[in-house]
Amino acid sequence: MIRIDKYLSNLWYGSRKDVVKLIKDWLVEVNDNLVISPDYKIEWGDDLRIWEEEFEAKEFVYIALHKPADYLSSNKPEAKYQSYRSLLDDCPYVNLLSPVGRLDVDTEGLLLLTNDWDFTHKLISPKKDIYKKYYVKIEKALNKKDIEKLENWLKIDEFITKPAILETISDDEIYLSISEWKFHQIKKMLEAVDNKVVYLKRVSIWEYELWDLKLWEWKYL
Repeated sequence: MIRIDKYLSNLWYGSRKDVVKLIKDWLVEVNDNLVISPDYKIEWGDDLRIWEEEFEAKEFVYIALHKPADYLSSNKPEAKYQSYRSLLDDCPYVNLLSPVGRLDVDTEGLLLLTNDWDFTHKLISPKKDIYKKYYVKIEKALNKKDIEKLENWLKIDEFITKPAILETISDDEIYLSISEWKFHQIKKMLEAVDNKVVYLKRVSIWEYELWDLKLWEWKYL
């Protein structure tokens, strides 16, 4: 259980003082009952109504977002780029969320979001070898030697990659699955075999996929 003023403040309905005013103005309901005290205890699964907005009190939230390019995988905007959070205006839990790993600003695809730190650690821990699968459009066809290098190991900067999984779609299209979270890793791997990424999209993380999510869309897991 958690105090309703604390929970609503965590959701950024305002400060504790702002939330107390909402309650005093009779604008907060739990399970269709009017809340009259800020120390009212809610339980996970309770139905909340704030103004005209209705949602469930959740301890943990898990979301899949099909992030477009030119949006940051960070909770705050920077320079000319907006945060992924600007794509979740209709999600009441948006201010609780943080991304599971990162997705480069110029890359689109699956971005997982949650407030469950154990879940995040499980997916991004280097000891877990959780694979992320990318659709990659490349500049030119790979030869057998290039494929062997990509699938085994490459030295990138001061980092040696772990084995990757490569699936050929066509001469200039591949799926590449990696288990690390290094900055610009896919791009640097292709550059290491004298090639170039033309287009990049993450299609899955472990068992979580884009499914039928269209660009800009999101859904609860």
